[in-house]
Amino acid sequence: MGRKDAGGRSARADDAVSRREANSRNTGRKRKTLPAFFFLGKPCGTTGHLRIRSENRRLGNICLLEIPMLPLYTSEEMRALDRRAITELGIPGIVLMENAAAALLTHIAEEYGSPEDLSVAIFCGPGNNGGDGFALARQLFLRGADVEVFLLSNADSLTGDARLNYEICRTLDVPLYELESADDLEFQWYDLVVDAIFGTGSVRTPEGVFREVITAINESEVPVLAVDVPSGLDASSGDAAGAVIHAATTVTFQCGKPGLYLEGGRSCAGEVKIAPISLPVSEEDMIAAKWYLPEAADAAALFAARPLESHKGSFGRLLLLAGSRGMSGAARLAAQAALRSGVGLLKVGVPESIRGDVITQPEAQVIGLAETAGGTLSVGATARVRELIDWADAIAAGPGWGTDPETVEILRLLFASGKPLVLDADALNLIAAHGLLGDVPAGAVLTPHPGEFVRLSARGSESIGARIAAARELSARHKIVLHIKSSSSVTVAPDGRAYVNSTGNPGLATGGSGDVLTGLVGSLLAQGVPGVQAAWGGAFILGLAADEAVAEIGEVSLLPSDVVEFLPFALQDLSDGGYEG
Repeated sequence: MGRKDAGGRSARADDAVSRREANSRNTGRKRKTLPAFFFLGKPCGTTGHLRIRSENRRLGNICLLEIPMLPLYTSEEMRALDRRAITELGIPGIVLMENAAAALLTHIAEEYGSPEDLSVAIFCGPGNNGGDGFALARQLFLRGADVEVFLLSNADSLTGDARLNYEICRTLDVPLYELESADDLEFQWYDLVVDAIFGTGSVRTPEGVFREVITAINESEVPVLAVDVPSGLDASSGDAAGAVIHAATTVTFQCGKPGLYLEGGRSCAGEVKIAPISLPVSEEDMIAAKWYLPEAADAAALFAARPLESHKGSFGRLLLLAGSRGMSGAARLAAQAALRSGVGLLKVGVPESIRGDVITQPEAQVIGLAETAGGTLSVGATARVRELIDWADAIAAGPGWGTDPETVEILRLLFASGKPLVLDADALNLIAAHGLLGDVPAGAVLTPHPGEFVRLSARGSESIGARIAAARELSARHKIVLHIKSSSSVTVAPDGRAYVNSTGNPGLATGGSGDVLTGLVGSLLAQGVPGVQAAWGGAFILGLAADEAVAEIGEVSLLPSDVVEFLPFALQDLSDGGYEG
């Protein structure tokens, strides 16, 4: 493969080790503000993301925006944007490819230093992602970098702009090697590996030399920069059925892709940066998007300013029905989260036998209700629950309930209430067990984890992509909001839009986190926030508080009660604009 003599490169190898160690130390740093991308050639947004500030709508005392956040585009949608730019607007594909390479070069110089001091291996596939890699190789080579390019296909199969950039590299005598296997690859000489194998073209499991090279790259200790999308990752769904690149950083072009933020992509994309390449995106494109990524400014907009004349009735009345004998903690956590997120008045209905456990929260009015022999809410509680429903602006129910059939009668009252409603945990299990999904009122928010969603949807355990597709179908059919909890939770709206949450960490993988989310969503509903926004907003705030808590406590020791304690700090950061999302 034309290996260069190692004798003259020992100093460079030492430098590479130093850079890898520095990169390892920096993996915990906060994600930088993403570069702006362009709306018809003009920079948009104040935080670096494209934003459409449509005419404001008043919803209760909350001022919301029609298109409030960063849209994400699937592979098919990005190809359509490319085609329009080339065929309708006359922007040559080679220009877009050159812009992509320039964006990559800028990132490399910022993160790894002057190109003339770097040794870089670039792995190129047969498509346009490989063309981006060839263009980058030329730019690095002309700036003095020690660059080597490995082509994972026969050069004769290259076409179009990728072929042109390959030929330019060959004319310039950039070191080019065709790979038939990964057997002879050695990585110790490189400061950086660039993955330009598939990009958004990853739609099937990598096999043969592609699988071998991806595995070899992952086994090396060299930081990896993924071009647009890590190879092996489905940019649209986040699915990664086989070998997939695990990158330190992914520089994705013009627009975010949902797969980079879903649970599969989140684990292999590393730090995601959106780079402008002058690909026009119109307001119509934004409105037509089916995926969105809420940011800190979007979450902050859910909380109304509090005028001096405000009183406790100004910020909503929430009824929380939670807990059973042995599960009083679920009621306490949900109540604390609701109060810490600004609800004006809170009543908590629990089985009488646990009232003493829950009443320790002094700001909440705790009401003991009739219970079954097993300590769950019984039919005898229906009259009192009706009174509480009449009082409430919104209702949250389900955490710690248990699944006694008598509690179904309480559910039926909630279904008939006409009040904004969030249902979690055992409320969902009762719905699934008794076939009540068709009775859930339109607009209700359901917050299942994957197992609960399987029971609700009667589908088997599936990939994240298939699960979200099923959620879209279920949400549209029943006109409900589904918030699918996972390491990267997703809110699905009846209109088909999906909102990916970007906050949170593995410390949330502890019993009780869902109870905190229920309290947050219920609080937002009571304050006048519509169901879709309440669901993704609650998830964003939960994750943000967990991120702030984990910086002090660590992931292993983090408890949901700790997250509640950090809610005030998270909300204050949102209010001050101090969170770097």
